[in-house]
Amino acid sequence: MKSILLATDFSNNAKNALKYANAFAEATQHQLLLLNVYLPSVGQYSPLHSIIAEETINEKSRCHKELKILMAKNITVPAQDIVAEGEAINEILKTCKKNNANFIIVGTHGASGIKKALVGSNTSKVIAKAEVPVLAIPEKYRYQKIETIVYATDFKNTINELKVLIPIAKLLNAKIEIVYLKYNWNKDTSQKVELKKKIKKLSFKNVTIVEQKASLEKTMTDQLKKYISKTKPQMLAMFPSDKSWFDKIFNSSKTEDLAYELKVPLLSIRKKLVNAD
Repeated sequence: MKSILLATDFSNNAKNALKYANAFAEATQHQLLLLNVYLPSVGQYSPLHSIIAEETINEKSRCHKELKILMAKNITVPAQDIVAEGEAINEILKTCKKNNANFIIVGTHGASGIKKALVGSNTSKVIAKAEVPVLAIPEKYRYQKIETIVYATDFKNTINELKVLIPIAKLLNAKIEIVYLKYNWNKDTSQKVELKKKIKKLSFKNVTIVEQKASLEKTMTDQLKKYISKTKPQMLAMFPSDKSWFDKIFNSSKTEDLAYELKVPLLSIRKKLVNAD
């Protein structure tokens, strides 16, 4: 059975992400892998290592118990509890690979939203290194049936990115809305015309292109935020890569509250996982 990995630290935000993950797994017929990672207070090569062996066993037992309590209260799909010892990011990625998980779901933290999630946090590192799509859930967001996935693009490698996104849309029975921010100085329409031709050849027909007028006086973040606020999709999909326009969006000066304000989950799929044209 296909699976979704959710890492939890038992915080309220993680519990919210767990509830979302359960609903998402239910909608897509996946099982959940619920992971808790703890870092031992003494390293394995410390002379005190033998002394804390019993403490480690007790800690693992405690974590398993907490996971089972969470599962009993919040999980309605097949699920497995996993406790790992070590550094959080490494264990999340190792567990994902070992169990062939198809998605990783993580929660973002507080009003600083996606910027905090993408810069220097565990979430940012998972997004940067994961070999599977990562779904970041804003704090307090409640699951809604996913009918529309907004896909923000710069028209570079769009068809190959769509080929990765379409199976996810099919799983959710959702449509894909391609959003392109068009500036007045860019009068060239050839990219859009060519893209429409290629989309018509795809087996998945529920794809539309929305050309949004953009202004250089406003940040890309603000303009995308305004569009999301107006159309209210249930998911925003992006394909980040180093030094891309994606990074400019989420590292600009006005992005601190983006996820908190939008309350829209971000589906991040690394460009490394997409074939190049």
